[in-house]
Amino acid sequence: MNENELNDLILDTWSDFEELKVNPESAEVLIPNSMPLLWFGDLPAYEKSDLKILTVSKNASYAEFGENQRFEKSLTELSSVNLETYKSNLNQYFEYNPSPWFNQLAKFLPIFDAAYKQSENQINRALHIDLFTPIPTEPVWPNLTKSQQAQFVMKFPQIMQILKPDILLTSLSVSNLKILLKNAGTEIEEIFDKEETGKAAKYVRAYRVDKKLIVINGRNFQGTYFGGMTDQFVRKCLTEIKGMV
Repeated sequence: MNENELNDLILDTWSDFEELKVNPESAEVLIPNSMPLLWFGDLPAYEKSDLKILTVSKNASYAEFGENQRFEKSLTELSSVNLETYKSNLNQYFEYNPSPWFNQLAKFLPIFDAAYKQSENQINRALHIDLFTPIPTEPVWPNLTKSQQAQFVMKFPQIMQILKPDILLTSLSVSNLKILLKNAGTEIEEIFDKEETGKAAKYVRAYRVDKKLIVINGRNFQGTYFGGMTDQFVRKCLTEIKGMV
C-alpha cells in the first residue's frame, strides 16, 4: 500500500468535508462533530491478509456519532485532521464498540477465513468502506435528495486503488450495483447467479471484474443485507464463490 497516496486521500476527503459544511444544501444533512470515515477496521492487518476482503455499503451512518460517539473528540471537533490519530481511530473501530449493523455481514466473513476484528480462528482481516461517500449524513444516502447527493464527491475508486481488494461483499439494489461495478473496473463478467427456491427475487450473484476482483452481491431486503434469504442458502452460495477465487 502506498502510504503517501492514502494520506493524500485523507486530506483531500477532509477538504471536501470542510467545503460541504459551508454549502447550505449539504450542511443541513451533515452530522455535528462528525468526520469522514474512509474505512472501518484494522488496515495494517488487512494489508497482511492472504485474501483481502471489503464489505461495502452506501454511506456511513449518523449513528456513529452523537450519543454513540465512537471516535476521539479531538478529531471530530477540529477543522483539520491529524493523520496518525485519524488512521488509528479507524483501525481500532471493531475492537471496542462497533455498530450492531455490522453483525449481518460479519457472520458471513468466516466463509472466507476472515473477520472484522482479531480472531484466533480467522487469518484474514476484512475492512468496510462506502460506495457513494465516506461522509456520514442524516438521513442516510438513499433518503437524500438528488440535488443533495450531487454535492458529495465519490472516493470509492481511489480507496479501491489503494486497498486493492480480492473480494467485495455487498447487498445493493440493481441500479446501485451497476454504479459500483462501473467504478470498480472496465471488464465485467457474471460468474454466479442463484435464487433461493421458493423465495422470489432472493438471490446471490457474483461478478469478476478485470479478470481478478470478485464482487458478490446479495439481495437487500428492506435494508437488511442479504435479507429475506436463509443463512444456509447464503453460506452455500458464498462457499461456491470462494472456490472461484
